[in-house]
Amino acid sequence: MKIKELIEILEDLKDPDAIIDMASDEEGNSFGDISLRISEGILQNTKEKVYSLYPKNTELAEERYQ
Repeated sequence: MKIKELIEILEDLKDPDAIIDMASDEEGNSFGDISLRISEGILQNTKEKVYSLYPKNTELAEERYQ
């Protein structure tokens, strides 16, 4: 995904002051383009709005990078 594509996704979100969570696997070692499937919620401890972004596909670093 290119930076301009990510910016377009973020600009479409309703609350520009919200927290962004980037979801991956539990170990945080897979990578991929960001899906348009975005969840929104409220953080339990601070009551702030949060958007969760998910990978469209997941690849291990050794499969994606040289």
